[in-house]
Amino acid sequence: MKEEEYERLYGVEDSHWWYLGHRALYARLLDARCPEAAQRRVLDAGCGTGGLTAWLRDRYHPRRLVALDACEAALRRCGQRGLEELLCCSVEYLPFPDASFDLVVSFNVLYHRSVSDDLAALREMARVLAPGGYLLLNLPALPMLRGSHDLAVGGVRRYRRSQIMEMLDAAGLRPVKTTYFMFTLLPLLAARRLLTRGTPEEEAVSDLRLPPLPINRALTRLLELEARVASGPGLPLGSSLTALARKP
Repeated sequence: MKEEEYERLYGVEDSHWWYLGHRALYARLLDARCPEAAQRRVLDAGCGTGGLTAWLRDRYHPRRLVALDACEAALRRCGQRGLEELLCCSVEYLPFPDASFDLVVSFNVLYHRSVSDDLAALREMARVLAPGGYLLLNLPALPMLRGSHDLAVGGVRRYRRSQIMEMLDAAGLRPVKTTYFMFTLLPLLAARRLLTRGTPEEEAVSDLRLPPLPINRALTRLLELEARVASGPGLPLGSSLTALARKP
């Protein structure tokens, strides 16, 4: 990710509707399926600037919380949030013994160009999970949605639900819940991404902009309502793909 994108992410991820809406979905999944795991040993594999890591800390108060990222600039911003156990390393080679964590979270990481083998990284996350532990995974969905945002943030992959199911199985994990998310806004997002397709990488910019406050509140509320459906029966399509899986 470009340095300026880390700075932009740090500035908006605690207030932007996209992040708040996804946190509403994660909270519903964790609270309903594995609240105890979120209070024990937790690893954020690919923490970025630490907004979601800090949210996990403040909401669940885990006994141990480790955040890692391959970018030192991102980790410096994690330190500004008061996060303590920080590591600079790749998600493809996790420096922990087997069964070190009860919950591993990874939000929009496997799709990144810095991850050369996404399945190897997923297997590493499964390896460091204790038996009965959980993985909460979020990824960009639907290859047709590639656009300038993906270029700006270093995204080289987008996934389909069937693909994630196969990858979880190959990593030895059992799906508990998989769903698309951002269904209601999909037509607008698809139109925007199609319009920006073909943008040169050096000119690409991300979608990390805060809209006016009333719009931001309305979109947050929309995704909070959508999270109720996604965490229950699930959604058939969306620009995000969320999976909660368990290690046997």
